[in-house]
Amino acid sequence: MAIDRRDLLKLTFLTAAGAALPAQASSRHRKRRRRYLQPPLVRKLEAALLPPVTKPRIVIVGGGFGGLTVAKKLKIAYPEAEVAVLDKREIFMTGPMYNLMLGGIDRVTLGTLVHDRMIPAAKYGYRYFTTEVIDIDRVHKQVYTTRGIIDYTFLVLSPGIAYDYEKAFPKWGAEKIVRAKAEAPAALIPGQEFLTLLQQLKNVREGNIVVTVPMGKYRCPPAPYERACMFANYIRHHKLKSKVILIDSYDRPVSKTPAFEEAFKEVYPDIIEYYPSSIVTDVDFDNKTIAFDYWGPGSGDDGTPKKLSYALLNLIPNNRGSDVIKMARIKTLPWGSAVLKPPSYQSVTDEDIYVIGDCAGYDVFPESGQMANSMGTICAQHIAWRLQKKPFDPAKDMPGNICISMIQSDPDRAISESHAITYVNGRFKVEGYIPFDTSTQQYRSPLIAEMLFDWYDGIMEDIFG
Repeated sequence: MAIDRRDLLKLTFLTAAGAALPAQASSRHRKRRRRYLQPPLVRKLEAALLPPVTKPRIVIVGGGFGGLTVAKKLKIAYPEAEVAVLDKREIFMTGPMYNLMLGGIDRVTLGTLVHDRMIPAAKYGYRYFTTEVIDIDRVHKQVYTTRGIIDYTFLVLSPGIAYDYEKAFPKWGAEKIVRAKAEAPAALIPGQEFLTLLQQLKNVREGNIVVTVPMGKYRCPPAPYERACMFANYIRHHKLKSKVILIDSYDRPVSKTPAFEEAFKEVYPDIIEYYPSSIVTDVDFDNKTIAFDYWGPGSGDDGTPKKLSYALLNLIPNNRGSDVIKMARIKTLPWGSAVLKPPSYQSVTDEDIYVIGDCAGYDVFPESGQMANSMGTICAQHIAWRLQKKPFDPAKDMPGNICISMIQSDPDRAISESHAITYVNGRFKVEGYIPFDTSTQQYRSPLIAEMLFDWYDGIMEDIFG
């Protein structure tokens, strides 16, 4: 039976539902602080970012999908709480949808991607500060920032990911890593590097556009595959003499597997060249070549070394948890995410610290903006109930996920995957579903493409409206 729009929208609704007071630092504490902070910062940190707490204060580090959701939902659920959001970036730029801008989708502009954090802060009564966190003192429940100290009752960490070029390319020196960031930006963290990649794309007239997929953790598993499709869409639309070279460490796409394989074979067989089971070994930035070992079909017993030239390189390294997680000195997994008390978002080290988004240490959870938003909704409710001294059972409310990837334009076609998460007998269970239209015998669909824009409008309204 063919899927209809009602069935597709159900997937969105199924996954959208959700969802003491510290003492002032003593002179002895200030001396201890001076031992582990950089000396030039100490004098600045004597000032407070906010006065000492007089009522419950929740400090949220990270003003993305997760952090902003917690701030808004917490003020709605418990207006008496004082809520402050800290983020080092001046602007909010969404990760979802910016691949579409690379693909030349007319409905997506920079105005679609950029939003003003001050609007919901003013509307719902929480504070927002542009500042960088440089340390966390769990003993005295204080966050140190470049603008001063802030005390907290509860701390929510939603700082996202960082790049781990050192792990991905252990033989590279610091200078080469700097060049990689500037000349072949990964663009998985919204902001300047995305703008750099976009400008590089506009400068391409011919030659290969290379996208790499690392082995191990990285933000948003479908992102490189959707990006390859969007680059191919751009090439076709502008009639460039170019190809997309997708160098994948895995033997098949790790997300929406059959749907992306369909796109490579049926939509872009003349544009996308897919190299599975391939490991990048080096990049020559001066001569614009990339070397990799190919272990896929037709390779030799010891793999086949390959070297290709490129006009644009989107080099995606391994990711690791943000350094903010380390600053909290809580237990972490090897890649840097926080170990939590299942099925909650509380650290096993400190129950007054919550971690959501990409740094939540549940490896079975898919990484996406939808998941961060869903976790943020549940986290806010948990904190609100704690403040009201009500029991809260996190096992009864699990996050949900829907992830939609654009495949092509003119006409628009997209694919999707949803995840239902349950927690039974002390274990998480995640079930994925990829819609397939039996009437067209295709995964890609115009209805799913339209649902992508509906989903985006909905989640932006949930966070900023």
